[in-house]
Amino acid sequence: MKNRSRGVTRRTVLQGSAATLAAAGGSVLLASCAGDEEPATGDPLTFLAILPLTSLTFTPELLADAGGYFSNQGLDVTFQSTRGSAQAIQLVLAGTAPLTRIGQIEAVSHAANSGAPIMNVGTVIKGSTIRLVSSAADPLREPRDFVGKTIGIPSEGGSSEITLNLLLAASGLDVESVDRQVVGLGPGVFNLVEQGRIAGFMVSIDTARILQFQNANAVVLNPGDFIESGAQLYMVSETGLVEHADIARRYLAAIRGAIEFMIADDGFAETLGIIRQKYSFGTLDNTEVAVASLNDYVSTWTAGGPGTLLRTDADQWRSGYLELVNTGRVEAGLDPDAWFTNELVPAG
Repeated sequence: MKNRSRGVTRRTVLQGSAATLAAAGGSVLLASCAGDEEPATGDPLTFLAILPLTSLTFTPELLADAGGYFSNQGLDVTFQSTRGSAQAIQLVLAGTAPLTRIGQIEAVSHAANSGAPIMNVGTVIKGSTIRLVSSAADPLREPRDFVGKTIGIPSEGGSSEITLNLLLAASGLDVESVDRQVVGLGPGVFNLVEQGRIAGFMVSIDTARILQFQNANAVVLNPGDFIESGAQLYMVSETGLVEHADIARRYLAAIRGAIEFMIADDGFAETLGIIRQKYSFGTLDNTEVAVASLNDYVSTWTAGGPGTLLRTDADQWRSGYLELVNTGRVEAGLDPDAWFTNELVPAG
């Protein structure tokens, strides 16, 4: 399967060279594509990634690129890394790029609190990508186990801390009953757990899997077992829903095709082989970690059934909004249905 997407040479890690986009009013994006460019093969589309594409959470994008799904949809996709969700939302609303992928928490918060004209056009991950890791010596298996303890978070006020608050509130617990400490994101933070300095910490699915392979006593809790918030979605602006409908629809079709391929690829050998022809990073190159992580991601992509790929479940979306209301994160009495549509999702 020949890949025709430009901008990334074979076996390169996406590292990000600075690129200034005038339309963003001087905002700086990190270009996650490097190397010799090939001739454009389709309609150009800049996709804003809130993290570097060195995580398996972006496997649908990586396979759609390396496997030719984008080019088959007549798209010439360039990935651009931003400094997180807030900047990605700002740039899409400013018309700098048509499409990004952000968390449900950030999307609802911006729409509810600032009236940002965002539109969720497809929910790709239908559950939390955050995991809480603790030790079997003092395991955290449910929210009430957190009370009176210290939890490590990557940053103050970010998605991980909001998820922690939602976990506590959903179980009727006081969010102030748990102390927080800012720690790093890497597997090495587990040493702090083993030393008893923190009871657990929040990480990505990939990192949680690494820790489970490195430490037999690592215990992993999935927030999605307790709360509805935490999904990841593709976002356009309300204006973009009209101006970029066709290109967004084709992007989603490519992503759906890539996901369907992975679902059918038992053991993911073909998936990993295709992606590794073009990309290389730690969790991708470790087959054991990659396979375990991809099994987790398949579960999040197919929640609700394979026939619902990329579709936003209205009940889950509303429940996620109410969870944020109950923690005082967003204003009550709004209509969350105004912030999503399934009209661009390809038919199953």
